[in-house]
Parts: sequence; C-alpha cells; structure tokens
Amino acid sequence: MSKSKVTLKTRIEDAGPVSPFLSVDFIKDLRQSGGVVFEVGGSVRDYFLGRHIKDYDLVICRLPLHEIKKILARHGIVSLVGKSFGIIKFKSTKFDCQLDIALPRKERSTGSGHRDFDVDFDPHIPIEEDLKRRDFTINAMALEIGSSRFIDPYQGKNDIDHKLIRSIQKGSFEEDPLRLLRAIQFATRFNFKIEEKTWEEIISNNKLIRTVSSERISEEINKLLSSDKPSQGFHLMHESGLLQEIFPELEATINVEQGNKIQNDDVFKHTMRVLDAARKDNAIENSGNLDLLLAALYHDVGKSKTKRFFPQEDKITFYGHQLVSKRMLIKRFNTLKLSHIGANIEDVSCLIEHHMFQTKSFFSDKAIRRFINKIGKDLIFKLIDLRIADNRGGKYPDGIKGIQKLKKRIIQEIEKESPFGIKDLAINGHDIMDLGIQEGPDVGRILHQLLEIVLDDPTKNTREALLNIIKSGKS
Repeated sequence: MSKSKVTLKTRIEDAGPVSPFLSVDFIKDLRQSGGVVFEVGGSVRDYFLGRHIKDYDLVICRLPLHEIKKILARHGIVSLVGKSFGIIKFKSTKFDCQLDIALPRKERSTGSGHRDFDVDFDPHIPIEEDLKRRDFTINAMALEIGSSRFIDPYQGKNDIDHKLIRSIQKGSFEEDPLRLLRAIQFATRFNFKIEEKTWEEIISNNKLIRTVSSERISEEINKLLSSDKPSQGFHLMHESGLLQEIFPELEATINVEQGNKIQNDDVFKHTMRVLDAARKDNAIENSGNLDLLLAALYHDVGKSKTKRFFPQEDKITFYGHQLVSKRMLIKRFNTLKLSHIGANIEDVSCLIEHHMFQTKSFFSDKAIRRFINKIGKDLIFKLIDLRIADNRGGKYPDGIKGIQKLKKRIIQEIEKESPFGIKDLAINGHDIMDLGIQEGPDVGRILHQLLEIVLDDPTKNTREALLNIIKSGKS
C-alpha cells in the first residue's frame, strides 16, 4: 500500500508563529540527534504578510553536514548544491514540497556579478550571525522549530508592520549589487516603501548593477512583473537610475510626447498603463502571461526613434514604430537572456510586430481566416489581449468593443474547425509524393498553394478535392 503525501498546512498563530514542520518525522530525527532547526527567510516573512508560502528554507545548527545528509536520506531524496555553499536540496517522501536546507554560514563577496564568494559554513555559527548576511530586515527573521523562540535581530517584523524595505547594513549593495533590483522588486510586490537611507544607497550605487549576470537580473524582473501593478517597479527603476542601466530603450521613451492630447502624457506613461492592464485586467484572457507582459513593455519603444511632428497639421506620427520596437526587443531579449525565465522571443517579437492590426469586426470570413493564419492559432488571442491592453493605456480606455467583436468572430471561425495552416490540410507531403512528385521544394510549394486555396474556400479541404486539384495541375 503506497504512502499518501502530506501537504504542509497553514500554521496557526497562538502566542506566536508556529512552524508547519513541528510534527514532521525528519525534523524530529534532526532534533533528537542534537540539531537545532530554524525556519528562515521568505517563509517567515510571508507568514507575517499573510501570503501563500511556496518555498521553505531551513538552517540547521549544531550538526555537521554529513550527519544531516545521513538523517535526511532516510526520509527522502538528498542532493548537495555546491560544496562551497553547504546547501542541501531535499525532497521528502512524506509531503509534496522541496526544501533548501543549509548550515549557518558567513559569506563575503570576492568578485563581481554576485558569483564569487568566500563562504564559511559551520554548524556552530550562531543563527544571528547567519541572519546578518541576508539582504533586508524583512528577510532576516528566524523561527526555531520546536520552541517559541522567534529571532528578529534587525526588527524585520517592525518593518513589515510599517511596510518598509530596509537593508541590514551599510555597504550591503556593494557586497551584492543584485540587491539594488531586489529592493525594488520586493517594494513592488508587497506595495512597500523603500526606507530613506536604503533608497539613497540604491541611487548612489546604481551602476553596480552592470556587474550582475543577465540571468540574475532577468529572474528579478520576472518576479517584479508578477506583482499586481508592475508599473510601480519601473517607475522606481527610473527614479533610482536602474532603468537606464537595464532597459535603456524604455528610459528613452520618457518625455516622448504620445500625441494623444492627454496632458503631460508620454510614451513611457502610456506603456506603464498598458503593462498594468496586461498584468491584471478582466477583459484580458491571458493577463499575467510573461510573453504578453514583455510585449506590452516593449511594444512602443520604437517611438523614440520614429517620432515625426507635422506642424501644419499639429500631428505626431510614429510610422513603422512596431518594426523598430521589434528589433529593439530582440536585442534586449538576448542581452538579458530572457529565455532563461521562460520567455519566447519569437512570440514576443510577433506580438510587437503585429500589434497595430486593424480591428474591424466586419471583415469577411476569408479575411479572418487569413489573419489567424498570419499570426497563428496559438498566438492570436495574446495579440488580441495586447491590443486591448494598448487601448486601456490610451485616450479611450473603454473603447474595446470593436476588438471584442473581432475576438468573437475569430472564436467562431476557429470553432468551425477551418484550416489555418499546412498541418490542417487534409493531405500531407507523403500524399503528394505518392502522386509521383519527388521529395523537395516542389512538395512544399504545392502545400502552400493548397493552403491558399482552402483559406479562401474551406469546403475544398478534403483529401479527394485536394488530390484532384494537384492532378488537374491547378496548384
């Protein structure tokens, strides 16, 4: 009989926070062997914030690493992450959660890019010393499992109560420049303010972000984009000088007049409204999708290079800005290695290139099918979403009825199971070669010609009809 997995349940507060690990078998074994086990970092913070907890970090004092591994191996899968960091990835057989388990440690940066550290991990280092190396006060709290002891040497709980992001010590950003962006990411996600001295240090050290690896930066941007209102983070990045360092194309859109007659509006402010809509708007089907958010972020960056003013007409134009925006996105995408966080460069660039499509709902069925064919059935609704978000950021944010009618037409055409691509044809390349046509470019040419025929008239998408078309030489 297989063992059922146990889900870690929300802890219950009595006199203070209670760890959900209190009754877990491997914790009991660690404690009985002399270990002192602490829940640390984000899960303690998120408990006080009332947020859903996905990941747990534990620190184990007073037991050597080999002893910890030996005990854990009896309860699940153990793997060591880098000998220099003394971190164990542990997957218990009893509950569905992977844990990061570490010895207490001290660390000092010895190189650039948040990559090189001198690390001293020792089971006898006090937990307070381990907490000292962390980034912000709200992440430097610990809860001893099996005890009522709550360790908060830097008043992190007080900063949570006052909604503040505060670095633990001066020089924190020089030690690890990624914290420059992490401070803004946390402030945005939690709707906190950055404490004044911490903010001053961010501004004075903003150029240190250049030393951080692209993968690290993209991970923090991904977290920032997951916030309810990501525009807050990009405004903070601008005010701190980090936007120029990370997204110079976005910085260049500030003070570029949008041309929509909204007072004091510019392309950057418009983009921020579009971004927030793409993140969270009831009319947007794929709200929060990473590719959609990146498309919203970069859809208009080309306007800084294509703006033209015609004084006689008092008119501003941005002809071709979508193509320029696409090229700028591809360059930044590769620089930041955004594929590392799961973004798709082909999809994002396609959304940007085509976001200026006509939204007339009275298009013929044939035109609708060709539109779906051009964009792709898998991407068409994200493009619709981008256009809705674009409208939300414009002069008439409620003017989306035309787009919604077009979306309805697209849904109706897809439900007809009309052919939209070569894979939807009733025959394939092998069928064509069975007619005596040799494998090569001619097969592909014929398939494309057949697709053009059935896009105009889907009733011809039958095996018999398509083979007859080829035999008659009409393709």
